[in-house]
Amino acid sequence: MQGPQAIFRCEAGGTTGLGHAVRSSALAHRLQQAGWRVSVAISDAGYAAVPDLADLPRLRPEAMLEAPADLFVIDGYDFGLDLEQKLRKAGRKLLVIDDAPTRRHEADLLLDSTLGRTADEYAEVAPHACVLAGARYVPLRPAFRRARAERWERLKLLPELPAQRVLVSLGGTDPLNHTGTVLEALAPHAPAVTFVVVMGPSAAHLETVRAQVAALPGAELHIAPTDMAGLMAGCDLAIGAGGTSSWERCCLGLPSLALIIADNQRPGAERLAASGAAWLVEDNAAAIANRFADLLADAHTRRTMAEAGRALIDGRGLDRLLLPLLPMQSILDGRVSLRLMERDDEALLLDWQRHPETRRYARSAAAPTETEHAAWFRKLLEAPDRLPLFVQEDTPAGPRPVGYIRLDWREAPQPGWEISIATAPDHYRRGIGRAALTLAAAVVPRDTILAHVLPENEASHGLFRAAGYLPFTEGWYRLSPRLTESLA
Repeated sequence: MQGPQAIFRCEAGGTTGLGHAVRSSALAHRLQQAGWRVSVAISDAGYAAVPDLADLPRLRPEAMLEAPADLFVIDGYDFGLDLEQKLRKAGRKLLVIDDAPTRRHEADLLLDSTLGRTADEYAEVAPHACVLAGARYVPLRPAFRRARAERWERLKLLPELPAQRVLVSLGGTDPLNHTGTVLEALAPHAPAVTFVVVMGPSAAHLETVRAQVAALPGAELHIAPTDMAGLMAGCDLAIGAGGTSSWERCCLGLPSLALIIADNQRPGAERLAASGAAWLVEDNAAAIANRFADLLADAHTRRTMAEAGRALIDGRGLDRLLLPLLPMQSILDGRVSLRLMERDDEALLLDWQRHPETRRYARSAAAPTETEHAAWFRKLLEAPDRLPLFVQEDTPAGPRPVGYIRLDWREAPQPGWEISIATAPDHYRRGIGRAALTLAAAVVPRDTILAHVLPENEASHGLFRAAGYLPFTEGWYRLSPRLTESLA
């Protein structure tokens, strides 16, 4: 079985920077995990500038219009409305990624993950698009969600956040050498502070910065590190650009000074500062030195920044983007889709969990208390190896939750996702369970799904068998991977 095909169009390098290609790469790899066949249309220079693209098949940009695909994704300011119109006229489904409602679009889906952005702002320039707006959709690589959990477990044990390792990352290409300005301003703090400098291989002033780093005791230079999330998680403070990387810092709870190095970064950076997750700093050595010294001496503010950033960005944006791309499933009298559980779903889920029919075949027959449920729910949303989802019905008044599924990664009785499933108390016998299992299989088609069923739960035994699950050890069913071709 082959999955659907997606083609990405983006660019990188020079004044374009790496941000468009990095976020496109993050989404491309998430689609791969969900069974999509993915390729990227990009120039030679752009492809070479972004190591994250190296394992993705590449198309020549001029061949893009003739290539068959179920979805085209465009991320960049230079492609224009003409390309979008050509793709739409050819009957292609189109997702456009943008950062401000200043250009007209002809798209089916439009993503703008700017902090504070709302769908209404695109009503005039993208009137036909389904708009996914706001920082909840920030497309961060999964490594950041894993590093987020590990970093916070460590920091919770500390009475105050340290400030010994400082990340300096001002964009992969940094054509105006903001990195050099920062290092010059902060040089007096070495070696008490270790500066961790990150640049891309095509950075315009790489050799100049290399010399500056060599002259700073203890400083490190990392060129296109393979584990950026891990490197950042090991730092205590950051000085970075106000673009995509600011959301990575927020996700990790990394306090930061944010430099605005492009005009389109200003609205998001100002909103970020207003939220308390960063301080803005002007692009001159004196201002950088003063603001850095103030933040270095203020452990309370660094802790507050870390908590504010984590509250803004939870690292689940890629999953929120994936779910609208899955086909809806039919039930007896309607259609259903999936969405992620969110913080404000806690009370609804507790009501369902307390219903006698829900407890009837649960592993624990006792209904949770409100306190127990709140603690469990917080951990559920934070865990990088758990995927809690609502099944929602499409209604004239909008989507309505009618069930839930939860996918939890486990190593035994064999590696795979254990699925838990329940239908809302008022919606039994509508075919929601079977539709939910079909949707779950579409979320993780390359992995095994496991189900544990109590012997007396005849309805669930029948449900899983009808969905293609096979018994393999006492009390357990499994659904083998549906896609077997290589990721390439």
